Amino acid sequence: MALARALYRAALRGAAAIDGTILQIAPTVTADEWGSYRRLTRQDREKQRQELFPWASADDTTEPGALRADDLRKLARRRFREAVSDADGALDEGLAALRALQDLLAAHAAASQSETHGVRVTAAASYLGTNKSGANIFAYRLRILNTRPDTVRLRSRHWVIREADGGEEVVVPRGSPGVVGQTPTLGHGAEFEYAS
Repeated sequence: MALARALYRAALRGAAAIDGTILQIAPTVTADEWGSYRRLTRQDREKQRQELFPWASADDTTEPGALRADDLRKLARRRFREAVSDADGALDEGLAALRALQDLLAAHAAASQSETHGVRVTAAASYLGTNKSGANIFAYRLRILNTRPDTVRLRSRHWVIREADGGEEVVVPRGSPGVVGQTPTLGHGAEFEYAS
């Protein structure tokens, strides 16, 4: 019982860590995804949620493919209050969910999210190692979600990377066309993802 309480408290600490933000449920970007793009459907986002939290239903989240602090609190409370016939299986499931949550929280801490005029952009990076010359290699995933009631189109982009020490580097100049050769049109609730 003490382990179950510890898992519950850890889930609530995870919820406190994301208060006021949105935790994207997405796998870490890999080198194999470099240059890929796709439109994310509600089913894609739901599948990602099911892979990480199979015991949570779509009704438990405010937004497909994402968790808000209140969603996570509600999930933890409901799951830990349910009667279980297999206590060992429930603890294994709880530990697996906590590992998945910790991975998402680590990715969330290294990600950046901004919403302007109803268009939310989430950027997440992964360190892939070094190349033959010793340079560090990173991959990143960008998700663009239209929360506006009307349709938008991505025509250009501008990237500024801010370092932890306050330095800035413009890596994509203002007005650079599209992303990965695409200029996606997004209706309300539509999401586009690409990796590079």
